[in-house]
Amino acid sequence: MKKNTVDNWLPPTRKLYKLLIFMKLSMLLVTVACLHVSATVHSQSTITVKLSQVQLEKALSLLEKNSHYRFVYNDDNLPLNHKVSLDAKDWSIDMVLNKILDHTSLHFRRMSDKLIVIAPAEVVSKDILVKGLVTNTTGEALPGVSIRLKNTSIGTTTGAKGTFELKVPENAVMIFTYIGFDQQEVSLNGRESLTVTMEPSKNSMEEVIVVGYGTQKKINVTGAIDQISGKQLAARPISNVMQGLQGLSPGLNISYPGGRPGQTPTINIRGFASINAPNAAPLIIIDGISSVTDDMMRLNPSDIASISILRDAASAAIYGARASYGVILITTKQGSPGGKQTLSYSNYFAMSRPTVLPEPVTDPYIYSRVLETATNNTPWNYVNYSDEYFKWAKQRSEDPSLPDTRIDPTDPTKWAYMGSNNWNNYFFSKNNFSQYHGLTLSGTAETAKKSPIGYLLSADYTKENGLNRLAKDDWGRYGLRAKINLKPISWLQVDNNLSIYQTKTDAPANNITNVYYLQPTQVAVNPDGTWANTGAGRLAAQLVDGGRNTGIRFGFQDVVRGVASFLNNDLQVTGDASFKRELWKYHTDQKKYNIGYGPNDVRQEGGSGSVTENNGTINHDVIDLFANYHKALTKNHTITLLAGYNQESYEWQRIDASKQKLISSSLPYITLTSGDAAVGSQYYSYAIRSFFGRINYTFKDRYILEANGRYDGSSRFPSSNRWGMFPSVSAAWIASEENFLKPLSSIISTLKFRGSYGSLGNQNVDYFGYLQTLPTGASGYLIDGNAKQTIISNAPKLNVDPRSYTWEKVTTANVGTDMGFLQNKFQATFDYYVRNTKGMLTQGAELPAVLGTSAPQQNSADLSTRGWELSVGYRNDFTVAAKPLNFGVKFILSDDKTKITRFKNDQQLFGNYREGQTIGELWGLTNDGYFKSKDEINKLDESAIIPWGALPIVEGWPKYKDLDGNGKIEQGASVKDPKDMRVIGNTSPHYRFGFNLDMNWNGFDLSVFMQGIAKMDYYPHHYLFWGPYQQPYANIYPWNLDFYRGTADNAATRAQHSESYIKAGLADANTNSQYPVLQSWLADNNTGQGLDIPQSKYLLNAAYLRIKNLTLGYTLPASLTKRYHINRLRIYVSGENIFEFSAIKKYVDPESIIDGYGWAYPYQRKYAVGLNLDL
Repeated sequence: MKKNTVDNWLPPTRKLYKLLIFMKLSMLLVTVACLHVSATVHSQSTITVKLSQVQLEKALSLLEKNSHYRFVYNDDNLPLNHKVSLDAKDWSIDMVLNKILDHTSLHFRRMSDKLIVIAPAEVVSKDILVKGLVTNTTGEALPGVSIRLKNTSIGTTTGAKGTFELKVPENAVMIFTYIGFDQQEVSLNGRESLTVTMEPSKNSMEEVIVVGYGTQKKINVTGAIDQISGKQLAARPISNVMQGLQGLSPGLNISYPGGRPGQTPTINIRGFASINAPNAAPLIIIDGISSVTDDMMRLNPSDIASISILRDAASAAIYGARASYGVILITTKQGSPGGKQTLSYSNYFAMSRPTVLPEPVTDPYIYSRVLETATNNTPWNYVNYSDEYFKWAKQRSEDPSLPDTRIDPTDPTKWAYMGSNNWNNYFFSKNNFSQYHGLTLSGTAETAKKSPIGYLLSADYTKENGLNRLAKDDWGRYGLRAKINLKPISWLQVDNNLSIYQTKTDAPANNITNVYYLQPTQVAVNPDGTWANTGAGRLAAQLVDGGRNTGIRFGFQDVVRGVASFLNNDLQVTGDASFKRELWKYHTDQKKYNIGYGPNDVRQEGGSGSVTENNGTINHDVIDLFANYHKALTKNHTITLLAGYNQESYEWQRIDASKQKLISSSLPYITLTSGDAAVGSQYYSYAIRSFFGRINYTFKDRYILEANGRYDGSSRFPSSNRWGMFPSVSAAWIASEENFLKPLSSIISTLKFRGSYGSLGNQNVDYFGYLQTLPTGASGYLIDGNAKQTIISNAPKLNVDPRSYTWEKVTTANVGTDMGFLQNKFQATFDYYVRNTKGMLTQGAELPAVLGTSAPQQNSADLSTRGWELSVGYRNDFTVAAKPLNFGVKFILSDDKTKITRFKNDQQLFGNYREGQTIGELWGLTNDGYFKSKDEINKLDESAIIPWGALPIVEGWPKYKDLDGNGKIEQGASVKDPKDMRVIGNTSPHYRFGFNLDMNWNGFDLSVFMQGIAKMDYYPHHYLFWGPYQQPYANIYPWNLDFYRGTADNAATRAQHSESYIKAGLADANTNSQYPVLQSWLADNNTGQGLDIPQSKYLLNAAYLRIKNLTLGYTLPASLTKRYHINRLRIYVSGENIFEFSAIKKYVDPESIIDGYGWAYPYQRKYAVGLNLDL
């Protein structure tokens, strides 16, 4: 056993010392790389010069001294703070001057071979009319090419014959862009005629995407892979990466259990995964190192370069047993040797409020009268309000200015309450402030040996405040990242990636979602300022005075990677080592609080108080070594080989300590408690060792074959079944490269067909599940005179049979197509897949009772998932008001259906999985109106479904169809004997979709993002829908007032009601109501009877469309920002979760129903302003 300590949660001294030394060395490398570098100039026709942070005047002087050129300029025109960094080899003087005068208002003009004048643009430049032609590499004219004067909004487009005319300064730089082609920058240097040749773009099908242990051109990918650019996340006011990913990629499913700050979502690829983990998460890889979902929460969204989603077995097989349900590859940005230094700052400031909060009935008379009616229809009429009570309720209803608290007339020592409160407004804030700040420095420096170093240093701070109006409720993140890459020798590149992060949560120890239980007639604060003796008063006291729950997680990870290149870069050998250390400390204290029962009666509640501490650590070490060989064997044959080795170890441990009887609420420390103590610990670990490889063969750039495989060994399985081989094969045909389609190339730009098949394992099982355990417990007897000794309490428990315990097998067959039309302006991707999961762990066959324990689990269940994914996009440039408009739109849609194909449930019982079951199918009763007479009640026996606490069936009770014709309404127990139950819906989400539109024009940019679910059924089991039907004293909502009333109140009774009660129609008959006769416990979710039985009438449509984000930005003209040495300044306004279209919106947020009963912490609607600044 490892020795654990409670009071020391910092890393061991020796390990911390090593970390600090390594961090110092990393920062030293970056610092040295940024030091001043001396400059040299030689040659007369060309110039070689190296300058670092040199004043402009000194740079010009140095050029004069070492060349035959002479410069004429006014000292007053030279910017004092403009420093020059340059590394040029054999450049022309024009290239050198363009570079060092960049970001100034100065231009130059040659007066002779030796004399050059440098002055402001208006002095040296004159406008000229430039005429030109734009063609592709085959000489064909390109119409519609966007042409723009650099750093301005001046521009035009080419005509039908590829020609253009534009009046510009004679020394201007012109930018040419066209869909499907690389952007071109052309310096005029006084020329009035141009011919520009556009090169095919690498941004569409030629774009390079990240795959397992490498990169590939998108056109050459044979698997189902989608890539998301980090730019799609950087411009949104999101606190973590996953908030931005929702709805961006088909088949990628992200759902949040609520809107609590810092809450980790569920992430899943391609739907239902396994009966043991329905929402099994994909493998997360960040910069080549395996990670977990929580690690994505700690990433700065602005640090992301790209995210690849590997959906099928062919693309994921290279990761073996951990990738059975997909892979997410995240690549962060880095500085690149040769790039200029850039300082970037971004921020946003946001205000947020709840998206959906159901509005309860607050009228005290309506609430009280309806509550009494609901309980009168039960055996326990314990509400029994007096006439005096209803008189007070009526007075408060008709005059809300009257006091809501008074001395109880029946007991002068107590307070009496008659509130009219919407507790959502009291407990939830509608103006919650959040902020984000990010700072990034990137660029290039040199070592003392003149080796270039690319570096990126970033820091970020995020603070999100929760919705709690009464008490602090927030989450914060601090992050630092330092990445350097250098080539100490020509064939070796060395990278170091260091990240440090800390997150902190601070919230009340008690749950604010208890607000959903509070009644409007309650009061929170007494007239004397004490907390009221009500549910609202207690919840407020608990939130404000009842204790805190705080947590801090601190972690760092360092990855050192070396890439050696041989054989003219055909062979690359990569080795990396990563170590991650994470530490956390959680503190929870429960404190006493005071409740005012009467004017002179204040009592202390909350028990004796307690303190709990949880401290833990994570150690994760990774070693990778792999080689990649790429060779064009002949003109038509290309082969790529990958072989590698991976080894990982992971340790997680936690120590818990708690103690009762807190001495002082102002000092909530575990040492200041006097009660019983409890100490515990948890520990688990695993290790993986793997060999992997990939072979890729391409013929004539159109026929592609690929095979991937991984041989995994995992400590989670016994030695006899520890190793597994997981192969895949895939192929692609790029039909658009065939000669017979060349005549259609102007229409069909890309046409590719893909197919793949692979087998993976699933190692996400218990860490030591194959070990036999001995259950222990405290003895109830004296043993050797001592009590409470630990003894073996039961027979040995065998979780699984180690002889047959092994991986779940997951095989996936995938076919797909990638299409591009009209120079790839229009692109579409479609995939269809069948995923079979076999050998899922489930309870084994029954064993003789003499064994004394339950049967071990066995790999004896299977399921099959079929699904499809569609992505359609269009992007083009247009000219609006003589200025280029870039426009893009993308739509994604996916669906899947899962069936159980093998499961040991011979009776086909509803309470368990069963063969042939479609996941999500909902069995229930079919409604047939209400009972309207005693004759109807006598003809149909529904006594079998009357819930506990309800009276016999009366008029207005739900009536159901007798589907089995036996004169009774009964719930069936199985598919074989369903009685009156039938499949009435499916609660699984279907047709998930996302829609994204973006455009930019003349400095303005606009993006709109929507996502949702087109089909999903939902049966409610909570107060928010049923109100008083579920239990007495539940909240009552306006929709609950539409209940069955067989007769109207007589005149005498109506005279007693408040005006509001009568206006609401509650004194009138209502036989065509939405809800049945008003009766508490009729929908009690603890009974599985009555309205708690799913039934067709109350099955809700949970489909929704959410406007997830809308952002409008404006980038200031460069002509303005350059004056202040600003490369780019963009300001924007943005909204998240702006609006929802949903049939259930009045009850719950449509995304919160994944919580089951709708009790989720409210989702947040966010409005933000922010900026992006580049220097």
